[in-house]
Amino acid sequence: MNFRMSLRGKIFLYIFLVLIAIITLTPLIYTAGASLKTNKEIALGGINPFPAKPTFDNFKQVWGMDSIGGKSSVNYADYTRNSVLVSLLTVVLVVVFTSMSAYCFQRGNFPGRDLLYWIFMGTMFVAAGTVTMYPVLQTTTKLKLNNLIGLAIVQFATAGASNLFLTMGYLKTISKDMDDAAVIDGCSFFSVWWRIILPLSRPILATIALMSFRASWNNYLLPNLMLAGTPKFTTLVVAVVQLQSSGGSGATQYNLMMAGTMLAVMPMLILFLVMNKQFVAGITEGAVKG
Repeated sequence: MNFRMSLRGKIFLYIFLVLIAIITLTPLIYTAGASLKTNKEIALGGINPFPAKPTFDNFKQVWGMDSIGGKSSVNYADYTRNSVLVSLLTVVLVVVFTSMSAYCFQRGNFPGRDLLYWIFMGTMFVAAGTVTMYPVLQTTTKLKLNNLIGLAIVQFATAGASNLFLTMGYLKTISKDMDDAAVIDGCSFFSVWWRIILPLSRPILATIALMSFRASWNNYLLPNLMLAGTPKFTTLVVAVVQLQSSGGSGATQYNLMMAGTMLAVMPMLILFLVMNKQFVAGITEGAVKG
């Protein structure tokens, strides 16, 4: 069905989109500008987003800075590596589990399938945040999982059911005749997933991977609590927040915080620009059929 929009409707639509773009981009522009200012200029410059004399010293200082408090030789290269490792491991676990579970629910036929599916989908409406934080921390402490691997496992386990919903919607676009043909050729149930479903699900799995990577990369509360007291496991976002007190008592280093924030934001911006087409395609096809 084709919808025709009047000229007035188009004008209002463009005005709305421009406003949304301004609201979205203004904090990013201000952060980018402040990262090139001195701390004094940020304090005296008001809301002006553009630096009078741009300097990259903030980035150099942040990148070469030792761990907060100076108790070890861990620096921001180590924090970045920790975030990359945790995010990648989380993505692998989420993508594999989501793809396999969606395939089992969509193509499988076993007792209690519908009940299990709706129980799992019900977790979409349960916040896995402060409500579950205490039992999660107690469990990880007793299992000695307060490390990067344990953090990735917890993030994977609390990823939510929205990924399953999108993936199952996408699997509906894949004809079951392909499954039948593969079975005739001798493929088992698992082989059909590995040889047919997994390769054909790349658009939606790329979307899920991007969302999982973003959630893991930007996670602050869980890494801050699980990895407290172990500077070598500190993630980038946690380290950025700690930058505000890096100048000692009464000297909040906003310039370093803004530079650290840009170091944390840029990888996600680059990743989204690279995977933009796959992200949009996966969201659209998965949501329409879901």
